Amino acid sequence: MLYLDINEEKTLAFEVEINGVGCDEMYGVVRFMYEDIEYGFPAIIEEGKITAVLKPLKEIFPNIKNGTVVQARLDINTETYYFSPWQGEIKVQAPISVEAKLAEEEKDPKPFGVKAKVIVSEEKAIKTPRPPKKQVIKEIQNKKGWSKDKLKNITEEQMIEYMERSGTRNPQIQQLLLHEARNNIQKGGQLEVFKYIVKTLKKPK
Repeated sequence: MLYLDINEEKTLAFEVEINGVGCDEMYGVVRFMYEDIEYGFPAIIEEGKITAVLKPLKEIFPNIKNGTVVQARLDINTETYYFSPWQGEIKVQAPISVEAKLAEEEKDPKPFGVKAKVIVSEEKAIKTPRPPKKQVIKEIQNKKGWSKDKLKNITEEQMIEYMERSGTRNPQIQQLLLHEARNNIQKGGQLEVFKYIVKTLKKPK
């Protein structure tokens, strides 16, 4: 079976042995049938070879479908004789193509992003007046192991240690509290961040 790209010109070449008649005495045509209509392409006859150029089928049949199979043949005529030395099938193929178009965006596209909301599952949210800073520091110092020097140079690990002692053991909640404290404390160092965490976790007496 012969495969033919519908968008490209195709040259068919036949090897032949001609006896008893000259090449200039013959006329050749490659014919095939499509949609009940027969089409022919002139063939050039030379010594030992016959060629025919088929135009892109898409130009002749705009609606021809990929995979269509048509019967084809080579006809040779002289003044007194008719020959059909070749018959075969031609399968039409269309090249694979993929077209992509960007989908139209909404008129008011919402920015991509992730909203984070702190949901305290281990402790109930407390909405009570927060004690003064001095009272917070005094209460922390009253706890075992929290000296003035330790509070002055407190680290993130020590803040997490405090949260665990206060009952907040979920690492995700710990990181969210640290992030919230840093965002709300515009001025001040680690101690101010720690004060914010302590006030957030403080339960009513």
